[in-house]
Amino acid sequence: STFKAYTAYFDRAVSENARRELVLQELSVVLRNFHTIIQPAAKRYGIIVHEPKIYGYDLFTLPMHPSEWVSILFNLFTNSHKAIKRLGVQGEISLRAGRIDKNVYLEFSDNGVGIAPEIAPRVFDAFFTTTSPADPMATEQEENIGTGLGLKIIKDIVKSYGGDISLVSPPKGYKTSFRIELPRASEKQIN
Repeated sequence: STFKAYTAYFDRAVSENARRELVLQELSVVLRNFHTIIQPAAKRYGIIVHEPKIYGYDLFTLPMHPSEWVSILFNLFTNSHKAIKRLGVQGEISLRAGRIDKNVYLEFSDNGVGIAPEIAPRVFDAFFTTTSPADPMATEQEENIGTGLGLKIIKDIVKSYGGDISLVSPPKGYKTSFRIELPRASEKQIN
């Protein structure tokens, strides 16, 4: 069931987090690691994940758990893959990070089907999904992909650090762009 899957995911994240202390996360490192790790899956799906564009330096978030970034980026990638598959195009994903005032940001964009303006406000609600119900023969893992928990999970993580996630105007050639903004670590924390 959806609830069981969410609980298993949550328990796993909590137990992983219990074993690891919070550490400052540098967004350029987070994105470059993700870029490397996701390549085999991206190739299999025929998606080009472009080299991350990094604007500025010392893009440190407040102390976070590394596993939380894994969840955030994997959920965004899963959504992008589905949106690209629905449109049936050569998939492209753009990753960007930078700094605005006291925040750091990460933008994740894809050239999939896009999000209709009328549903945009609801995409972060629990169990809201744009994916059609899973095939009756689908594995449990495949079914969970369409549960509509991905963006809710991300939003919960980001909010817990005083940040926010929103839909923003995508760069040229892309249809959907999510921006995560988080408070930047203080100079004292960085040095």
